[in-house]
Amino acid sequence: MARGTDFWSEFIVHIPLPTAFPDAKKHAELLANVRYLLLVGSLMRPRRLAKLAEEKFGLKHLGTYFNIVDHYEICDREYCVEVVDLGLPTGETMAICSHGIGGSGAEIVIKEMRSLIHWSNAYLGLDESNVKLRCVGRSGTRGTLGNVPYGYVGVSTASYNDNLDVALPDPNLNQLIIDNAKKLEIPIALGAGVSTNFFWGGQGRHVPPEGRIAKHIDDERAKAAQDTLWRFVERGIIFAEMEDYTVHSVCHSLGISSASVGAVIARRYDVEKGEFIIDYDRNAKEKAELLPAQAIMTAFVEHAKAWKA
Repeated sequence: MARGTDFWSEFIVHIPLPTAFPDAKKHAELLANVRYLLLVGSLMRPRRLAKLAEEKFGLKHLGTYFNIVDHYEICDREYCVEVVDLGLPTGETMAICSHGIGGSGAEIVIKEMRSLIHWSNAYLGLDESNVKLRCVGRSGTRGTLGNVPYGYVGVSTASYNDNLDVALPDPNLNQLIIDNAKKLEIPIALGAGVSTNFFWGGQGRHVPPEGRIAKHIDDERAKAAQDTLWRFVERGIIFAEMEDYTVHSVCHSLGISSASVGAVIARRYDVEKGEFIIDYDRNAKEKAELLPAQAIMTAFVEHAKAWKA
């Protein structure tokens, strides 16, 4: 059932509408054929990945829908959006969108981009009732609670939240990503992950309070922070990040396939010593942060080739 621009406008709050730009028709056309959504955290990554898609995979960068650097007067949020043609005769495109840090940003991007795609089709006089956002893939970085080497790409097989509720990726999309990672010779590791709401306490990082307190009290607080991680390890969780659970739960509610992949750049648990640590590898981040997106982009192309409405 076609619903029109007025209906979809109700669900677009943070990412600007095409009518926010002088060339509204051009911006609507940029989104009309988007059927795949690649989510990243950093607002710098969409532009970098659009360039990588052209240089490494021969895909055409169609243009920028929104970038805060170019149009901070239109929107002051971190939701930068680049659009790339997947190079297929059927015309599907992929939007690469930044979501910032945390599940709320990821939820906003998924729901508003879906609405913007429908809105754009209605605005252009196309039949938006046949439009479907097919897949969402999140590419990011993560810490490991297991024995996964730095620079490996972790593919989530299940994602928990702080309460240990679970949300699952689409197994078929996951397999496409795994297959393409192998073709690209990207080292991967599979396992369950936790998406905590709290970067510091939720990932076992103890931060001392202001003022002086007794050492035994500070030690107890440090232990409490790391007890959180024990719950995750005992559940068999080997990855820690902040958005995957939201991506899978939101996509499941909307009938969209989802997958989440992240480069391992930090360790939270020393398997040999049997104790928690805080270790971060900047070199791994520089070398591996774009690898997950490469596996997702190539999987999207294969998914689109096989798509049957």
